[in-house]
Amino acid sequence: MELKIRVANPAGNVTIFVMSPAKREDYPAISRELLCMEELHGEQVGFVEKMQDGSFHMQMMGGEFCGNATRSFGYLLSMLSEEKAEDVWVDVSGSKKKLKVTVDMEKGTAMTEMPLPMEMTEVSVKEEIYSMVVFEGICHIIVNSAPKAQEFVDELIEEAKRVCPCDAYGVMFLEGSKMTPVVYVESTTSMVWESSCGSGSMGAAVYLSKDADTGEFVYELHQPGGMIEAYVKKENGKVFSCKMGGPVTISEEMKVDIK
Repeated sequence: MELKIRVANPAGNVTIFVMSPAKREDYPAISRELLCMEELHGEQVGFVEKMQDGSFHMQMMGGEFCGNATRSFGYLLSMLSEEKAEDVWVDVSGSKKKLKVTVDMEKGTAMTEMPLPMEMTEVSVKEEIYSMVVFEGICHIIVNSAPKAQEFVDELIEEAKRVCPCDAYGVMFLEGSKMTPVVYVESTTSMVWESSCGSGSMGAAVYLSKDADTGEFVYELHQPGGMIEAYVKKENGKVFSCKMGGPVTISEEMKVDIK
């Protein structure tokens, strides 16, 4: 099968956009094959679906929500449009409402509105307790330490599955403003130590602002592939606005053959 793809690079979190139509039940198998193509350097896959009304929807490989893919999708739609709109409303998996992406073509950046956290809960491993920020479509566990072994990550995610069934899970290792993300997607059983993670950055920002009452809080999170800025607005201790953004590049369309 020949597929048309574009490769987006949002702060190193390389996302392969499949532009050709395919059946949703085939998405996991297609994604696994694309992620094995070393020349693409992909960390995740999103499928661009054209709807009956002519609009576009972006479905992640496991139906999860992804902040970096969302802002890259907004950048892509702006890039392909005649008007090159600065504000693009996108329809993506893992979000019940359309999200606004603000695109700056000159600077090569995109910032997206993010779904609000549903709750903050806890998971425990070996008598250590870790905060978990729950979004629609993905749950992020915050670990205040340098990156730990894969065995620790596996154990933590297994416990998170028990506490909060979800499409995907992230473990965000925080060391001050430095963050190392690991993401597991349930339907594809893929575990990736990512170059950056948009929704994980948002989860970290929500966690870091947890004791704040009212105001706007901005966090620069430096990750292996680049820096992402995450914004949290709170009033009387409640989060009412979340945004995150950073650099994006998108390749020309190319063709690949898969089995």
